[in-house]
Amino acid sequence: MKKAAYFLLAMILLLSCSEGRDLSQFSSDGASAAAEYFYELLAKGQGQAYVDNMQEAASMDTCKYSQFVDLMEQFLHEERELRGGILAAKAERDTMVDSISMVYLNVQFGDSTREEIVLPVVYTRGRWWIR
Repeated sequence: MKKAAYFLLAMILLLSCSEGRDLSQFSSDGASAAAEYFYELLAKGQGQAYVDNMQEAASMDTCKYSQFVDLMEQFLHEERELRGGILAAKAERDTMVDSISMVYLNVQFGDSTREEIVLPVVYTRGRWWIR
């Protein structure tokens, strides 16, 4: 329950650099691919890279940015402890309105459990960002 609270807190605090994946496609497919990529970062334990892909990351002051990174690291630690970590995420469907897409991901964990989560992404400045 704590890990869900940390994750929700991170999403609520966020008002709204990728490496290796083209996030420039403005389409439903582009939103799904971007959301999968963002969760791949979490599966690899790259909490800071995940935060770097948040829409408002560049405008955060150093303190707020550090808090988000720490929060993501705590979330990842708890996921490893409780469910063996995040193994993979597959986009199942999405709802897109204008430049915002709510991507429904089926997330697989190390203990063989699965959970559907919704990751909001927004297309701005020529690419997809975590909203």
